[in-house]
Amino acid sequence: MISRLILASVLGLVTAPAWADRVDPWCQNLWLSRNTVMDRAGQCFSTTLGQAVFDNSDCIAGERPLSPLDREIVARLQAMEAEFDCAVDTSANRLNPQSLEWRGRLMELWTVPIRADTEHSCGGYTGPSMDLHAGMSTSTSVIGRLESGQNFGFSHDRMPPNWEYITVSDADYNFVAHGWVQGIEMTDDLCTFMAG
Repeated sequence: MISRLILASVLGLVTAPAWADRVDPWCQNLWLSRNTVMDRAGQCFSTTLGQAVFDNSDCIAGERPLSPLDREIVARLQAMEAEFDCAVDTSANRLNPQSLEWRGRLMELWTVPIRADTEHSCGGYTGPSMDLHAGMSTSTSVIGRLESGQNFGFSHDRMPPNWEYITVSDADYNFVAHGWVQGIEMTDDLCTFMAG
């Protein structure tokens, strides 16, 4: 059991950096999440990185209105960027590989998750199958499933009413799925072992 916890800690958990350089995946992912919200609202991007990552062909000049939820997401992501002294190099013309992977996941989501500065994982999930949604509503697309015997991890803030963005891996910790799920808990009854 101890070796499983160590393995889960090594493979599944990454803590936030104590510092953030200009190509740090942590900061690029925060920048990418925040600007994904802005892109969906129709913002135009003037930086090299913004134009390389987002399509300006349908943007609208000027400040873009955001829904209350999107305003909250942007504000909380900006606070995280400030807390970790992020300074993403927006003169770059591409993202690092980890951030490109995160961008692919963001493109499947309706609701952009807010990264937490901690991570937790449940190994050997024993509960019922659960649909993973593209957003914080059961009316959004199902983009994956959590099945018994798999592992899942939390690395983003819980959103009301009780929605979690999770990632799912198989028994060998290979990525399987991701998405939003409502009402999931990490407990001894549902997890063979827990980490974080």
